[in-house]
Parts: sequence; structure tokens; C-alpha cells
Amino acid sequence: MERVSVSWIFRACLLFMLIGAGWGGVQAEQLSQTYMPGEVIVRYADIGSGTAIASVASSLNTDIGADIIYSEEILGKKGMQVVKIPDTTTVADAVRFFKSSEYVRYAEPNYVTYIPGPIGGTENSISEQGNESSGMTIPNDPGFYLQWGLYNTQNISSERADISAPEAWNIITGSADVIVAVIDTGVDYNHEDLAENCIPGYNFVSFDDNPADDNGHGTHCAGIISAVTNNSIGIAGVSWNSKILPVKVFDSTGKSNIALEIMGIKYAEEQGADIISCSWGGNNYSEALKETIDGSQALFVCSAGNEELDIDETPVYPAAYNSANIISVGASDENDMLTWFSNYGTSSVDLLAPGMDIYSTLPGSYGFMDGTSMAAPFVSGTAALIKSQKPGYDTIAIKNVILNSVDMKSWLESKCATGGRLNAYEALSRIRPLTAAFKAEPISGTIPLNVQFTDLSSGNPETWQWTFGDGFESGLQNPTHVYMKPGKYSITLTIFKEGLSSFAEKDDYIHVKPPYQPVKAFPDKTGGDYPAPTDPDDDGLYEDINGNGWLEYEDPKLLFDQILFAIKEEPVGQFDFDGSGFIGFGDIVKLYQMV
Repeated sequence: MERVSVSWIFRACLLFMLIGAGWGGVQAEQLSQTYMPGEVIVRYADIGSGTAIASVASSLNTDIGADIIYSEEILGKKGMQVVKIPDTTTVADAVRFFKSSEYVRYAEPNYVTYIPGPIGGTENSISEQGNESSGMTIPNDPGFYLQWGLYNTQNISSERADISAPEAWNIITGSADVIVAVIDTGVDYNHEDLAENCIPGYNFVSFDDNPADDNGHGTHCAGIISAVTNNSIGIAGVSWNSKILPVKVFDSTGKSNIALEIMGIKYAEEQGADIISCSWGGNNYSEALKETIDGSQALFVCSAGNEELDIDETPVYPAAYNSANIISVGASDENDMLTWFSNYGTSSVDLLAPGMDIYSTLPGSYGFMDGTSMAAPFVSGTAALIKSQKPGYDTIAIKNVILNSVDMKSWLESKCATGGRLNAYEALSRIRPLTAAFKAEPISGTIPLNVQFTDLSSGNPETWQWTFGDGFESGLQNPTHVYMKPGKYSITLTIFKEGLSSFAEKDDYIHVKPPYQPVKAFPDKTGGDYPAPTDPDDDGLYEDINGNGWLEYEDPKLLFDQILFAIKEEPVGQFDFDGSGFIGFGDIVKLYQMV
């Protein structure tokens, strides 16, 4: 699917508008709205029983003339209410009124949050990949060849700049036991490439059980995370089998508020979500939202925003909260550069992930989008793969694996805390069991045989010990070794990590042959030729001189005839093994050794 090309000048103008407007995507008159008119979130202190809190809240609400919109039962947070104040009272005055009570922990406006508007992009230029490479799992989804963020063949020489998804899938493709909540504009849960992986969700905009996507943003994010994969339809998801929980808190224009987001988070927790994907944000710090996130056991993956700002200085929330269970994600392009629109910050942005020209699902179709909104789902999907591999891992463990396994890039050190881009394969490699494995190439040949050994071990070993079977050893991860004597050699590899070890051995794995070539056929003095000698046991020694398939008396007799012929008829040629210019005793000995 192609898109209309967007010029650089248009992008620059769009960026200017985004910076001025915050998180766009809604009508112009809404962009200046920072909180819901007349609405205040109040969190009461824990003063004992729920009855005591209710009594204090009722008294304060009566004093200011406020009515409860959402109770603590709906919000899922003890002592929290959202109230509607009279038109005669400003939100700022109401916040001050509630804060003046010793029984109130905090009070704040019900801030408005926006889904990022479409950034635009260029026509797609990703070419089709070649055949499957060793160590990769390539799905049969036709749109996979447009998903450079999973497998980028445009810059193989510069390490691909993708998340190494085919290599990651060679380890695991995800588990249906892992639930990822997409708190967004909803999801097209009937989509041909999503239906199988979607579970029933909820719509907090209209408060019903139909979280259908009337915007497109949420469906695009969901496809990146867990589109049904290897089904010969559409695209591939990062985690093939994890379940998507659609949680609609943004309306068709891309607008939501803190209260709806809190309800969405509490609902996701109740439904067993392990990971919560949040491709949205705003510039207003909300104690209520941060407290809700801090109190959750889920991992929150949050987009950093699209205003090309340093959010260490101009924060975007929730990405910029210092919560231990948040991963903040900026966007990279197909050359491992920070995209032109992505926010950044060495403290507030943890890592980058692909976020330019991202092909994914849309309601009833497929298409491209740009943004940190697209980058965050790559991380959410990777977190789902890790949870699938290690079900016992908690939020902090998953976060640490992701952040400690990025592809480091020196030019990203000033853009994010890790200085790197997401690598799903490296993350999964670090949590695999410590298991030794290796290969060698070539495994057969004549002296001198130069063999390259390659470590294929899992579990991210720290040290290696090789024995090559000929008395030599190496402590390198991928050593080379030269064999100078004929024979069959057994190879062993022992790997070590944090006091653990694993051992792999291959018996008679390397086959080293003498440095001789087989002799050619000789005239038999009857008008024909004797056959070329053969090597039936593949040891470099040519015993079957007459080539009839077995060894017999005629073989050494024929050898003797060939030796005589060599001496008399070919003073130089194929039998001059030592390069002396004539057939000598040494050459005859070597010829004899061949049998």
C-alpha cells in the first residue's frame, strides 16, 4: 500500500504546529484545553474506614457544591473521587479548596490527554527480503516484507537497524498466556489479522463492552504488538501469540483524560494484563496517574512524544515519570538515527525503537504510520516475548533485560539513557538457559586445514574453553585453529557464567586428510585406461586403485605398475610431490603412502 509523499517542508510545518499544540490529532479548538471543564480529581488521606473518608468527602463536596462524577468504586482507588464543581467556581479555586483540607492528600484538575496526530511520511521504499537465513524464522505473512522494523535489509552492512525479530522468533514466538493491554482509541477486534489474538475488552468513553476503534491509532499499535503471524495474511506481530486486551479511553478525535486512563489501567490489571502499552501523553504532571502507575504490578511501555523536544527539560507524561515500572520509548529510523520528530532525553527516554514508516493494521485494512506511538509497541511486543520465555519474571526483571540488551550506538548516547535501540533477539538470548553449542567450518579437508569455530551457545556465557583434539586449546569465543596432522578430531566447548557451566562435545567432528591428491588413470597397454584410484573410507588415502569398490590383491599390483610407469614415462608431472623437478625416492614413498 502506498501513501501520498509528504515533503520535507510540510513535515517542518507540521512539526512547528505540533510543538505549538502539544499532542495533536484533535480539533483546533480542543488543543488549548488542558483539563476537563469543572472537573477535579481528589484523593483523600487514609483516615481509617471507608465510612470516615466518605463522611469527610461528603462534607467538603457539600461546602463547595460539588457532585461526584466517578466514585472510588468506579476508579478502583480507595479515597479517590472525580467531582464536578459549580460553574461559579474555577477549577483552580476548587483545587486550592480541597488541598486546604488536612484530610486531602492531593487535588488536581482532570487533565486532558491526546493521542499524537499523524506525522506523515514518505512513500515506502523498503525492498523485498531474500531467502531465509540461518538462525532465523521468517513468517509467511505477505506484509512482513514491508516491516523493516522487524527485519531491515536496506542496510545489512550497518547491522540492519531493526529489532532482530527473525532471530528472536528462532527462540520463542510468544505465549497466549501473556496479555498486553492496549490503552488507546480501541482496537478493531474483528480485523482479519487481529481477531484470533484479541480478547474481550471495554470502552470507557461510552462505558460499554464495545472497544471498537473509531480512530485507527489503537489498531495500528495492536498490530505491531501481536498481529496473528505466519497465517499467510497481512503482517507479522512482534509476539505472535500473546493476547491483546483492547481498552478504549480515547474518543474518535484522540482525546481522553486522566480519570478515564486511571479506570482503563485498573481494568487492565483486573483482566490480568502483564504489559500495558501507552502510546499517548501530555505535558501536565498528574499525581493521580503517577500514583496509579506506581501501584501497579504491570509493565508500562510509554511513547516519548513527537515534538522533537528534550523531555528532560519539557516533560511528557507518563513517559517522563520516574516510575520503576515504566519504559519510555523514542523513535528510530531505518538507519538507526533518531527520527526527525521524536522526543529524546538522557534521563526521561530509556531507549529507541523503530518508529518511521511502520506498516501495521488499520480498521479493516493496513497502512503506514510514523511516531513514537509506533515505537512503543515494538517494546511492548518484546516484553511479551520475554514474559513468554520467563513467566516468573516480574516487571523490573523484564525492564532490566530490555534496557541491558540494546544495540549501542555512539550517536544515540545523547538521545536516551541506554544510548541504544531495542534488540529483541539479544534480550531473549540473555535469558535463555546456559547451554553450550557450536559449529565449525570447514569440518573436512587436507593439511593444512584452517577451521573457524563459532559459538552457538545460549544463555549469554561470559567465558569459553575450547579443546581441539590435537593438544591445543583456546579461550576465545569464536577461535580459529589450524590442523597440521591427518586424523579425526573430537571437539569440546565448555562455557561459564556466574558459577554455572555447560559442556558440548562432537566426536570425530573434524576430519583432516593428508596433503596428497589422487593419481590419474594410467594406460593399461591394451588400448584402455586403469581407473583413477578411489578413497572408499574418505581418509585421504586411496586404497581402491582399480576402482571396483573394494580392496583386493589387484590394488597393490596395479599400484606397483603405476609406480613403474611414473618412473619411466613421467619424469615430471603429477607425481613430483616434492617439487624437485623429477620423480625421486621421496615421491615414490609418498605415492605408496597413499595406499
